[in-house]
Amino acid sequence: MSPKILLSVVVCVAVSAAVFIARPTSHILTTQEFPPQSTTQNVDDVAAGNLSPQPEAVKLSRRVRGAGFDTQKPRTLVMQGVLATATEQRNVQIRRNQNSSGEQLQVLLAGSQAPLLWDAVAGAHGSAGPLNLNDRALLERFTFDSADEFILAQLRGAAYTVVARNVRPDDAPEDYSGALWDVVRVDDPEQDEGKKPLSAWRLYYINTRTGLIDSIVCDSQGDRIVANFSDWIDRSGEKFPAKITWTSNGRTLMSFNLTNVSSAPH
Repeated sequence: MSPKILLSVVVCVAVSAAVFIARPTSHILTTQEFPPQSTTQNVDDVAAGNLSPQPEAVKLSRRVRGAGFDTQKPRTLVMQGVLATATEQRNVQIRRNQNSSGEQLQVLLAGSQAPLLWDAVAGAHGSAGPLNLNDRALLERFTFDSADEFILAQLRGAAYTVVARNVRPDDAPEDYSGALWDVVRVDDPEQDEGKKPLSAWRLYYINTRTGLIDSIVCDSQGDRIVANFSDWIDRSGEKFPAKITWTSNGRTLMSFNLTNVSSAPH
């Protein structure tokens, strides 16, 4: 083979490789495709309530909470809205008590005498003790399918893994120009069977244009659950999804429509 021909072949191979590498990922990831590398907080960072070691959490924190999210200044977020299922609609109030060690959650449904409770020490529970499976699943939807817990999970020692960048839909055409996502997997560190979440991991699809979460995927008791976030709104410099819809196998499980949000020191 002449030197000129050889050079042409090398150039063509190099260009083809560059195009292949630059092409966005074109499929939704499965649990078998997670890369092994991940990062966790060290003990000193956790004790100090330091969010900086997790760059993906830091970026989302700045995007959704701005200057209002400071783990050294405890506060309470109060969100009110309507929870709708196939059979009923109920008003619901969610209180996220945030501090340097993470957060405590209270979910109070209209007509219920006591709130559903979650914190890092006790896990999901009620004022009278353990929850039934339906209440526990509902509480975990609000607890973990959220921007706040994506940011604060590192304080509990959660592992973060950037699974892929620039992911696009399976059926996207070659000239696709829609949304792309960076996918971050968060593995929950809790090992106690009585306190660990029903799903030990979650995939957060973060829109590369907006920097906001578009969806969260997890497996719960053998079912793939997808939480879709939409209509993000701005309240005093902080952003919240006005609607969250949970689906499984194409079936809508429930939806939450935000009607009011406020915050205060505690």
